[in-house]
Amino acid sequence: MKIIGPVLAAAVASLALPAASSPAFDTFRQVCGDNHTDFASIKAALAAPGWAPADVLPNSMEGVTPTEGVARVRTVGSQQITVYAWIGMKGAFHLTACTAKVTKIDLSAAAQESQAWLGFAPESSAGGKSTWRYGETGGVRAAVQQAGFQAAADGGGLFFFNVFADHGEAVLDLLKIKS
Repeated sequence: MKIIGPVLAAAVASLALPAASSPAFDTFRQVCGDNHTDFASIKAALAAPGWAPADVLPNSMEGVTPTEGVARVRTVGSQQITVYAWIGMKGAFHLTACTAKVTKIDLSAAAQESQAWLGFAPESSAGGKSTWRYGETGGVRAAVQQAGFQAAADGGGLFFFNVFADHGEAVLDLLKIKS
């Protein structure tokens, strides 16, 4: 009986530990997400040693012309991560996007890491794409339904975050909308 107690306690404690994220996902979080998708912070992170210039990826958002953009690539462990970030306007809304393409990461693992980082399940997971729509208040993220989009954009920002596959790479695509 004396052995079962500690063994059971260790087993329960191990269930409470979050799964370790991949080095590339940690890099995405540090560059794009943990700074609340602040473009100046993204640029500063991508100016750090280890990042190299990358071909600028085109903005595919209709009706938005980026006013500034930056693209960098680096190898993190065995994974290559390419980050493209831009800012622009669409009507009265300020947009900031930060997209990372990551090699050698399982898409379901990327979605699980994203859910662990955000603290809640995706709004949808269909067709190989996981989508979160959320707002931030005081650094706390919470899912936002369509009725709350304007309030989120007026506050800390409305975020759309998608995780999907593109040509064998995982894409982590984060867009912030502020009014």
